[in-house]
Amino acid sequence: MMKSCIGVILLAVMASISPAAVITLDGDKWSLATDPRNVGREEKWFEAPRTNAVGTRVPWIIQDAFPEYHGVAWYWRAFNAPTNSHVGGRFLLRFWAVDYLAEVWLNGVRVGGHEGGETPFVFDVTDTLRSGAKNLLAVRVLNPTHERIDGVVLNETPKQARAVPYRAGDAYDHGGITGSAELLAMPPVRIEDLFARADPKTGAIRIETNVRNADQKPARGQLEFTVSPAAAGETLQAEVIRREFPVGDTLVATSLKLTQPRLWELNDPFLYRVTARLTTTEPGPADELSARCGFREFRFENGHFRLNGRRLLLRSTHTCNHFPVGLKLPPDPDMARRDLIDVKAMGFNMIRFIWGGAERYQLDLCDEIGLMVYEESFASWPMQDSPQLAARWNQAVTEFIRRDRNHPSVVIWGLLNEVRDSPHFHLAAASLPTVRQFDDSRMVFLNSGRWDLAQTDSGVFARLNIWHSPSDREPWTTLNPSSEAVETPFGFTWPGRQVALHPGPRGEYSVVRWTTPVVDNYAVDATFTGLSPSSISCS
Repeated sequence: MMKSCIGVILLAVMASISPAAVITLDGDKWSLATDPRNVGREEKWFEAPRTNAVGTRVPWIIQDAFPEYHGVAWYWRAFNAPTNSHVGGRFLLRFWAVDYLAEVWLNGVRVGGHEGGETPFVFDVTDTLRSGAKNLLAVRVLNPTHERIDGVVLNETPKQARAVPYRAGDAYDHGGITGSAELLAMPPVRIEDLFARADPKTGAIRIETNVRNADQKPARGQLEFTVSPAAAGETLQAEVIRREFPVGDTLVATSLKLTQPRLWELNDPFLYRVTARLTTTEPGPADELSARCGFREFRFENGHFRLNGRRLLLRSTHTCNHFPVGLKLPPDPDMARRDLIDVKAMGFNMIRFIWGGAERYQLDLCDEIGLMVYEESFASWPMQDSPQLAARWNQAVTEFIRRDRNHPSVVIWGLLNEVRDSPHFHLAAASLPTVRQFDDSRMVFLNSGRWDLAQTDSGVFARLNIWHSPSDREPWTTLNPSSEAVETPFGFTWPGRQVALHPGPRGEYSVVRWTTPVVDNYAVDATFTGLSPSSISCS
């Protein structure tokens, strides 16, 4: 289920609840225990917490309570469930992220599982939940390592840049229930998804809504769509669609057009709110879901980036969302928000979330302050080949796009970061049609750094002899041993049988030392020519 801005009422436990209520299960009422021998399922740990379990909170990571532990861990949470005021209503259990592999039991009954570390998933627990009574939720989490557990090993999964053991420049291998956990009381026919795409050229907002009928029979009803300024204001446009909703999922598409749409700009990030309201002929209140969107166009044309038609010089930095203790999760969410405000205040107009996506509240803030986002999923870092590679790639990328595609601040989907020529790279290169199926409105970057050209039999660098410092790749010296020039995709050519000197990023010298074959007098005649077309030659 994608991330949407839902009008919700957070309630304390009570006998009955209002329509579409969301009861948060976040906080410090959770307990946690490790399962290093992976015996929890066999020993039925889902029936009761272990006596050696320690207190923890959600969302958070396993490694705060158990430093340097990786593998299987179990969470437990007891809670009182309300009754559902909807006739034939459904109870849903939603996790916004569990990193990496999750299995969930409610009152000793397995209700489902999910693989993937940063995207939400939902289970219908109506038949398992004890309404008006105490319930026990148990979650088994696999934080992968190099030991194969349940067929899962770290380097074959979407994992950011995590490494065991940790090395400087990589990410620490952490995991757990890293997103919010919620219990939802919903009507039997509900709005499951809402995607709004605002086109500044036409003033139209294209809307796709998925209606899920979990009842045992078709339902008749209507969907009312409205658009208004997100902050406040009257309804600007509306449409009503009446139809029948068969059992299962129904995709409803429509469009609302504004005569004078206000653009989403860096210095004026104006937002609209699109709301879908569902009513049926059955008695009971309506279901409602809303999402914010913005009118903006970001593209690359004639050698320049353009926002809303105007040429734009990108000033971007990147973040891995590294914080004390929680690593990708800050101890205080305001730490993550302040980082972005500081980036905007320093004059940047874009932030790249590398190796993994932003937190939901970070994207909300970027929408509001006019900070463009270049975003990558956990699957952007190299994954080793495996029989599950294609399935893991497709799930990680499509769920990630569905989660964040309503945010106008997100202008670029980054598929890969520094991935060499490999099955992972070729899989990503062939996935553009899939990306476009889920979002046809954004720029897509295939591979940051074009490492797919490096150190392969057919790659550019494989045809060169390269010498570099033992401590780093730069500065370096190359020799093209062939008489034929080596063409590059970088705008220059390595001439045949010539040496090239490449300085370091801080101006460090690249040096070639020539040793004479015998003691004698020698004359050296050399011409130095830059590889760049604009370089100047000297002797």
